[in-house]
Amino acid sequence: MLFTIRNSFDEADLSALYEIEKECFAPEFRWAEPVFKSEVMAARQRNLVWVAYIGSKIAGFLVAGQEGNKLSMETCNTARIHRRKGVASKLIAAYEKAAKKAGIKEVKLEVFTENPAQVLYFSLGYRVCGFKRNYYGLKRHAVSMSKKL
Repeated sequence: MLFTIRNSFDEADLSALYEIEKECFAPEFRWAEPVFKSEVMAARQRNLVWVAYIGSKIAGFLVAGQEGNKLSMETCNTARIHRRKGVASKLIAAYEKAAKKAGIKEVKLEVFTENPAQVLYFSLGYRVCGFKRNYYGLKRHAVSMSKKL
């Protein structure tokens, strides 16, 4: 199957993207659907969304946020049936390549302390740079990670 990454998506794909969001996160961690759609559409306008396709099916997506000359990964989600196939790694590589091209020198992210994705981020060169107590709600802490590009 052909694997591609696009730096955009069709508005009709929003529901499919949200289904992946629901597969990846428990209700207390995921964005509510209206917030998700609003945030993803706003990110699309700033070219900060990457969508992975296997054939014509959406396999995953990455949404970034930007403040000034700082870029942060807001979420990187892979559909359950496509996990452990390198989808997230390829999405992150596309995001980092675009960031570097835009002159961004460092990228950041926050991840729940219990999220095993930390291992992936570490393997891709991200390093712990902070801790955010109660970031996801009471007793739900986050680790801040960053990577120099």
